Amino acid sequence: MKNFSKFFFAIASLAIATTASAQNVLEQPFARDTERTEIIIPKVNGLNVYKSDLHLHTIYSDGDVTPEMRVIEAWQDGLDIIAITDHMEYRRIEREMFKYMKDYIREDLRSGKAVNTNVLKTDPDAHGLLVDFNISPELAIKKARDYGIFVIKGVEITRSNLGDYNALFTTDNNKIYDPNLEQTIRNARAQGAFIIHNHPSYDKNTPNHITPFTNDLYAKGLIDGVEVANHVRIWQHLITHCIAGGYTPCGNSDAHEYVSWKYGHPRDFEIPRYRNMTLILAEECTEASLHKALKEGNTIAYCNNNLIGREPLLKALFDASVSFELQRTGSKDHYITVRNNSSLPYYIQVGGNKYIVNAQGALSFKRSNKEEKAKVTILNMWYGNNDHPSFEVSWK
Repeated sequence: MKNFSKFFFAIASLAIATTASAQNVLEQPFARDTERTEIIIPKVNGLNVYKSDLHLHTIYSDGDVTPEMRVIEAWQDGLDIIAITDHMEYRRIEREMFKYMKDYIREDLRSGKAVNTNVLKTDPDAHGLLVDFNISPELAIKKARDYGIFVIKGVEITRSNLGDYNALFTTDNNKIYDPNLEQTIRNARAQGAFIIHNHPSYDKNTPNHITPFTNDLYAKGLIDGVEVANHVRIWQHLITHCIAGGYTPCGNSDAHEYVSWKYGHPRDFEIPRYRNMTLILAEECTEASLHKALKEGNTIAYCNNNLIGREPLLKALFDASVSFELQRTGSKDHYITVRNNSSLPYYIQVGGNKYIVNAQGALSFKRSNKEEKAKVTILNMWYGNNDHPSFEVSWK
């Protein structure tokens, strides 16, 4: 009996210890700082689909986070590419940093305040723009080596009432600024920059929300792309202007604060959704290949599960992602299975019925067995202000 009691006690002690150990493991906090949301999109027309955000700000202009944090956010959010596009003409944080660093600035250079940090409101004085505009993208490029993110060097060019423009693939941001906006853009283009007309609906009280000055830039061939989606908004009235005009559609966050404050986490929503993206269809993730893809208009703008681009590209993306399969034929009906192998949901209309094909999901519907094909319209794809791509699907 004594031996049995000792055996029972030993078994009970082992069970308690095992339970406690398991509980300790389960109760350990798990670090989330290295968690990445993978956004899976298959190749389209033999090209890779790279997820990018081409409009981001940091503490080196009027943003609230560092360039390094922009890289980490991009990795966590499933992106492949970002562009650091700090303002040249408005550098809110610099004024505060000047106060912080004033005792470390040579006395003969001190003016008692940061100078020319807001030339949106006043013309620059004789001091000029006394900063190194290359620092923020270079810091991001250095950090990106740890995460495999590609960083495009850029800058945002802004003048009050004349619009905002991103210059991408710049080589030296310190040689771009000129008091004349058009000349500033020309200086950027002389470096091979790709110019995006940012958030066009900020140009208020003008026909089609584009100012005469900006229309003149378009007419002179100084604009390459249009930011048809910014933050959580789509400028729907300008989709036709962008696509029919032959400009490259872009969707970007324009984040100044933490990106998660704008968009939350994909799992926060019944149907996952992501931060704004410009999907770039390119052969490889190099500056030459990405620049070529943007110049050729091989992009699709993403915002809130809407996709904006040229009709053939939209159809090709859908065709690469979604398949229609004849599951079986009954006495009266065909039973069709629709499968989606991408991370993007698709809202489709077949006949008078509307369906959601969830990301990495499938759905089933019936059609009369007298029908071997049907017209399918993708309602969350846009190639014009009110235009969705449609095509015929056969399951014979």
